[in-house]
Amino acid sequence: MVMINNSFESLLSMKDLGKYVNKWIAIVDEKIVSIGDRGKDVFREAREKYPDKTPLIFKVPSDTVMLL
Repeated sequence: MVMINNSFESLLSMKDLGKYVNKWIAIVDEKIVSIGDRGKDVFREAREKYPDKTPLIFKVPSDTVMLL
């Protein structure tokens, strides 16, 4: 669970998420490890690269404001 919290904190601090609008991203160990149009594919690729880790999967919204 700690890794997911660190990954979420990394996500919040990323300043260049704009280039991933409408894309799914996977974060492992505080870095983006997979990007794509389908969450299922992004998750699968992240698990193949890091089978012993739990990736944080997130879709970057296009025109919505996120309040955290």
